[in-house]
Amino acid sequence: MEILTFDVMLGDRYVCTMRYRYCPLFPVSAKELRKFVISKRPTLRDKDFRIKF
Repeated sequence: MEILTFDVMLGDRYVCTMRYRYCPLFPVSAKELRKFVISKRPTLRDKDFRIKF
């Protein structure tokens, strides 16, 4: 297992840094990452946030 570290931005504001564990044999999709962020931060559910690597 590998760890992917990324920042969550709401507009130009920094919200948080998250870590996502994944297996390098399988590709990580943007949809999967968005679901992960919403599961950890439910207040971002209907907002237009960005994921920065």
